[in-house]
Amino acid sequence: MKMFHSLYSKFIILFLFCVIPSNAQEDSKLIDAYQTYMHAAREVVYMHLNKSTYIGGEDIGFTAYVLDKKDKKPSLLTTNLYVSIEDKNQKVIKQKLIKVFDGVATNTFEIDTTFNSGFYTIKAYTNWMRNFNEKNYFSESIRIIDLKDVKKIKTEPNDTNIDAQFLPESGHLLNGIINVVGVTIKDHLGYGIPYAKGEVVDNNNNTISSFETNQFGIGKFQLLPKTENTYTVKISHNDENLSFELNQNIETKGIVLSVTKLKSKVYISIKTNAETLESIKNKRHTLMIHNGSQYEIMDVYFTDNTEITKVIDNGNTATGINILTLFNENDKPIAERLFFNYEGINHLEPSTITTEKQKDSTVINLNFKAVNPNFNNAISISVLPEDTKSYNSHHNIISYTYLEPYVNGMIEQAKYYFTDVDSKKQYELDNLLITQGWSSYSWEDIFQNTQNIKYPFEQGITIKANLTSKDIDEELSTNFIMHAIKNEDPRVFTVEKGGNSFVIENLFPEGTPSIYLSKITTDEGIKPASLYLQFFPNDIPQFKSLKKEMPAYEKQKIAVAKRSSNKINIPDDAEELEEVTVLANSMLEKRYKQNELNVGKFGKITVIDQQDNKQYVNLLEYINDRIYNENVRYKSTNDSSLKIERFSINYFLNDVLLTDVGLLQGMYLSDIESIEFNRFGVDDGFRSPNGMVKIYTKDEVDVNRYDNKTTQTYKLPLTFSADKKFYTPKYKYYHDNFYKSYGTIAWEPKLITNTNGNVTLKIAKPKTAVKLYIEGIANDGSFIIEEKNVSLN
Repeated sequence: MKMFHSLYSKFIILFLFCVIPSNAQEDSKLIDAYQTYMHAAREVVYMHLNKSTYIGGEDIGFTAYVLDKKDKKPSLLTTNLYVSIEDKNQKVIKQKLIKVFDGVATNTFEIDTTFNSGFYTIKAYTNWMRNFNEKNYFSESIRIIDLKDVKKIKTEPNDTNIDAQFLPESGHLLNGIINVVGVTIKDHLGYGIPYAKGEVVDNNNNTISSFETNQFGIGKFQLLPKTENTYTVKISHNDENLSFELNQNIETKGIVLSVTKLKSKVYISIKTNAETLESIKNKRHTLMIHNGSQYEIMDVYFTDNTEITKVIDNGNTATGINILTLFNENDKPIAERLFFNYEGINHLEPSTITTEKQKDSTVINLNFKAVNPNFNNAISISVLPEDTKSYNSHHNIISYTYLEPYVNGMIEQAKYYFTDVDSKKQYELDNLLITQGWSSYSWEDIFQNTQNIKYPFEQGITIKANLTSKDIDEELSTNFIMHAIKNEDPRVFTVEKGGNSFVIENLFPEGTPSIYLSKITTDEGIKPASLYLQFFPNDIPQFKSLKKEMPAYEKQKIAVAKRSSNKINIPDDAEELEEVTVLANSMLEKRYKQNELNVGKFGKITVIDQQDNKQYVNLLEYINDRIYNENVRYKSTNDSSLKIERFSINYFLNDVLLTDVGLLQGMYLSDIESIEFNRFGVDDGFRSPNGMVKIYTKDEVDVNRYDNKTTQTYKLPLTFSADKKFYTPKYKYYHDNFYKSYGTIAWEPKLITNTNGNVTLKIAKPKTAVKLYIEGIANDGSFIIEEKNVSLN
């Protein structure tokens, strides 16, 4: 973002007024309160969903992007993301804990019999977001259609109620001056009534002003209100005439803010009336321009004129939302106005596309020439029929990052304002912001500092293991081992003498319901641990939405076929494949794998196979029989366990140098994928002059061989959801209107460009024309947003 620098030098004084820089205000309660409240880091999360309307039996595919709110770059502070789906009564139907890596997380939800036809809300949030009252979390409405019960699907709303609101710019109507009033006209679901025409009439039925709404039911008009008059707004739409009271109090005294944007300039007017001027003349007022991170502040004094106008170069305001707040002499906020600066948003240029037809598939190649391969990037692509009606999300990654967290109201099709941006869309967004009123930052919260940072950043699961009194040793340290589980290597923990606990941090168990802990003793070998465990977190916290979401309602009627054959199922002509058992030569497989792993290595790599596992149980027993260095010995004890007698070479576990070889004491050979024996330590510099052993564990661990003689099993109350392959359903028909409107072709949740900026996706040969919905992040702060029709000719 651009800093607010040299702001005052850009002001053009159009009327007589006095502005005093706020140096004298640096210690005021306003600045102190603002800095204190905004000091804590913020994250925002956006989810790219593969669709917004789903059919029972499909998968909901999503990619979540967790970003730093200030610089819009991937957040590296949080690894835990909670995702839930709620019904209209905010009852949680499904929920998951997802691992975030470099700011990106992917997963799916299966639409099973738990869901009925209707609207649902999908949410995504981190634990840290629970500290704030701003909408930094993700929340979007989706629609689910159960084809078994199509009669319950409403194709059009029966409720014809219209909600019309007339909202003064900066929050107040002031008597005797020209005010700008924003207009929103919506149906009962919150969708705008497009192109409605309106007139404002006074109590003598004189037409004072007029307006017309845009396609989202938003407009504005000017009004010179007088306290002795009442005003009515008459609206005509679709041959229907409606009448609404203006329903806004006209204040006799006050100050209003007005903003006009012309090309690269922002015109700010601070206006009052004659009745107010005498009482506020030469009294300090404060104008603050801020965005929850950067801020500029100045003192404003009215002298002999009722209007103060300034012109600011757009380049000196922050990228994205800018919030203008006016305070009176007591630092009480009395007016606020939002405006948006498009300059500085890093929206990458569109990609180029080529296709390659194969026998039963199509390969789509996309080149993102603006992506710098030296930075992390992640791209998600939904592939749908070209005429789909099922992709109607209100946001894209830019609208949700730059706009949504800063406003209070619901925004219909917010992504519209950030797609193919032109002057018309910039003007329409400014009209929208007039109707939003005050920003999502509450000045009451800021001044009272109600923010209570009690929910920490989370990085995996933390376990505090408390020793029983009999295990607390005042004379010697005590060692415990956590055995390997899926995607977690074994770990050894030492409790110093007199200690009563140890902590397991950054644990990411995926789908594994338990962990296995043992106590390492010098005289009895490995014994089951006797511990009391505390888990953080131990469940998925419920997150209450700050505001209602707009339903994923479609204006078009749903083209649900009447015949039951349109259900998603396996085609009648699908062939059932015969089960084939493949017998492999295990020795040959081992030899091939060892030859592959030994390429470029200076040591000798041995792949552990079933024969090794039958012959050996303990890892160190196996190493002792095959070690080349004579300086290492492992002494057998009476209980057949091993004791290290002398140790002079280096051991590595998954390429990490071990400082405590006791970790190997409790490891099973069945957990090991391969071992490299390097007698002279070649390729490790000067660290391993006496040789080294590199041990590599398996990705999948067989936990069934842990027994209660050596290990204690502890059930995990919460685990991470493993990312599974997206399921593309089979359809009975691929050429009818139902498939073209609601079918799914493919979903690629995380594609990464190669060094040339290319990504490739392969899809089954499409039965209809295809459209790609592309979103992503790249270049450490740039956004990718595209919709592409793919020619298959």
